[in-house]
Amino acid sequence: MYSLSHALFPLLMALFGASTVSSMHHTTAAFSSGLRKTLRQTHHCMFPGAVPITESDKETCAKQTGQVAPSNALVGKPSQCRCKHGYPQAFSLDPVPPTQQFKRSAINRVNSGLLKLTCPLVVNSIDVLEDEGFIDKMNSILAATEEGELFQCMEECMEDAHAIHSSTRKKLIFGGNTEGTFDDNENFQMLKSKLGDKGAEYFLESGVAGANPLSKKKDVKCLHAWLADYLFRIADGEACEDGMTRNHPIGEAILLSLEERGVDFTGTDSCYHVCSGGVDAEGGDGAVTIPIARNKQRKKKDKEIERRRRRQDRNE
Repeated sequence: MYSLSHALFPLLMALFGASTVSSMHHTTAAFSSGLRKTLRQTHHCMFPGAVPITESDKETCAKQTGQVAPSNALVGKPSQCRCKHGYPQAFSLDPVPPTQQFKRSAINRVNSGLLKLTCPLVVNSIDVLEDEGFIDKMNSILAATEEGELFQCMEECMEDAHAIHSSTRKKLIFGGNTEGTFDDNENFQMLKSKLGDKGAEYFLESGVAGANPLSKKKDVKCLHAWLADYLFRIADGEACEDGMTRNHPIGEAILLSLEERGVDFTGTDSCYHVCSGGVDAEGGDGAVTIPIARNKQRKKKDKEIERRRRRQDRNE
């Protein structure tokens, strides 16, 4: 089971209720004030806790997501595999992946988020959590506990993660050389051409899931990105280096919420069919299907709302 700090208990109580929390078997650990640490340059500009990917990993990502573009931007995967079938559950991305060449044009893509959760079982389950308002619930708890130990625990977790994502993004873009001027850097020039001068600066400084660096509001924003951050950076042992942590209350709360709903994030007996390419997005085997990208879900929802509005206007 997961190792939780005492400071996390009030959050769990607020999210799940006393009866659920009391039934969970866990070990307690006092919140460490040493969570925030000086970031050291990661080896080969990799995300903390990452190891290099293989060609097989790229194929797995394409099967998990049903998309080719993300697999072309992969840089690393978590060093610890928690999937019972041995498949990566998340990947780190190149913020400025190589230009994609098409028949009629070339496209320069940018990734505001450095991590992508890809396990179909977990992604679909977190989609449900977000639809049920879990993000708003966590944000409301953050807003209501600004002076307590719980807020300090959550705030430090968020600030550390945002700083690590910003630092790693710069190293990936500038090859580890983050000192001096960036004006002669080809990647930075491409960013400015796509995002504008201020947009490029915000891009470099943004945190988890591209969180706005200037916002004073504590916003969890994306459960998928925070769980991916947990999978990369959580340290099971005593050693805690290069941006790793033994305390990740946001990731722990998400995992416990999945567990409370009966979801085993290590996998089911048959979920591997998606990752191996044996299940498509339409048919499936009655268990797990390829997730629909959240931006496509939002577009579909917006279109449906617009269709309903038009029907209502016609009937009036």
